[in-house]
Amino acid sequence: MTNFSLAGVNGGEMKSNDFNEIENLKSELDKTKRNFRLFFDESPIPYQSLDENGNFLDVNPAWCDSLGYSREEVVGKNFAEFLTPGYAEHFKDNFKGFKVAGEIRGVEFQMKCKDGTLIQVSYDGNIGYDESGKFKQTYCMFQDITERKKAEKEIEESHNSLKATINAIPDLLFEVDEEGQFYDYNAPITDELYVSPKKFLGKKVSEVLPPEAADKIMEALKEASEKGKHQGMIYKLSFPSGTRYFELSIAKKPDDSLKRLIALVRDITQRKESEQKIKQSLQEKETLLKEIHHRVKNNLQVISSLLNLQSEYVKDKNDQELFRESQTRARSMALIHEHLYQSTDLRSINFDDYIKILVYDLYNTYGCRPDNIELKLGLEPIMLDINTAIPCGLILNELMSNAIKHAFPGDNKGKIQVNFHQKDHELILTVKDNGIGFPEDMGFETTDSLGLKIVNTLINQIEGELKINSQEGTEIIVTFPEVIFD
Repeated sequence: MTNFSLAGVNGGEMKSNDFNEIENLKSELDKTKRNFRLFFDESPIPYQSLDENGNFLDVNPAWCDSLGYSREEVVGKNFAEFLTPGYAEHFKDNFKGFKVAGEIRGVEFQMKCKDGTLIQVSYDGNIGYDESGKFKQTYCMFQDITERKKAEKEIEESHNSLKATINAIPDLLFEVDEEGQFYDYNAPITDELYVSPKKFLGKKVSEVLPPEAADKIMEALKEASEKGKHQGMIYKLSFPSGTRYFELSIAKKPDDSLKRLIALVRDITQRKESEQKIKQSLQEKETLLKEIHHRVKNNLQVISSLLNLQSEYVKDKNDQELFRESQTRARSMALIHEHLYQSTDLRSINFDDYIKILVYDLYNTYGCRPDNIELKLGLEPIMLDINTAIPCGLILNELMSNAIKHAFPGDNKGKIQVNFHQKDHELILTVKDNGIGFPEDMGFETTDSLGLKIVNTLINQIEGELKINSQEGTEIIVTFPEVIFD
């Protein structure tokens, strides 16, 4: 068997064992290259390599899929050709620095796809060197961060918009904790509050505000900590220029482990001054309205007195009765205006009180005696406005007068019952007597009686309905809609 030998590096002979070791190393190297190539080709991550001038040496299929080019359209061309102009200049200016640095980490470029769309990418990689330490090529991969950049931009725009909105709010915003300590603020450009907001930072509410205001704010902070928010607390502070009013709203910061709260402080001094002027103006108008009601009442009473005086010169009993009826109508209206004059609310009248006064006034006017005509009242406390109260008062005046005059002729004795109550959304006024009853030949709606004609007209005015029950005397029921106050 012939011995085979090779000259060694040092001039010696290479034995068969050495040859086998070299062959094994070459085999391992080939295997590594195949594995790398397989990884390079099959990897879902885009890979590329560039030479010392920035020209493409190779790209993998994932790279081609990401930008839409074939490998043949890329290899040999410069990397800058696939970048937008600004990024192309950035690459040319910095490629030498990348080679010296030995690595590329998080370098962003905007690349042009074959179809004209643009994508934002982030590169990571290393620089390969030969045995002498000379640059050989880059080995880089990139990640498409287009959507991430869009999201970041939207977040930034949203943040800037929110910041601009906050800065535009003409109020103070404070960040505080549950103990009332200030951590941050946003103040309007124009005015400052009790002290400069900068002096609030690091201090507590009790250290920068008077005790009365500080105590109220601490109560609001406690409520906001427990319930998540507090709104509408008003406090005042004294300044050299006068008293100023502030409205405080507090809310918890969302997802805040530090348990901080945002407090919005709004200067409402102008609003309070306007409210005070409006209140004063309303008081003046209320006084004027009361005076008007007082004068209307006096004028109606004068008319009633004139009718009474005039009736003394009338000899005919029927004519005297007409005067007395007109007199009671004037007095029933005067009572309404008297109630409004004495009321704290000029929009409404406690109608049950009015009924008591009117009924007993009629009772005395017609000279009724308790042992002759018994009077019963069943009343609920119900408020009416003047537009409903006046026609209702006149209706009651007519019905009550008719009952007194006609239900008990001669010395007949009996009882009159007046009820006023609410059922569902309707008001019901009832005048009932146990007298001789309503004449069968007299139609309530077709009667020639002035009083009953007035009743029909007024019932239509309040959009009501009238029913008559003639069993065991006369019962007249007037139903009309409840009064809704805005």
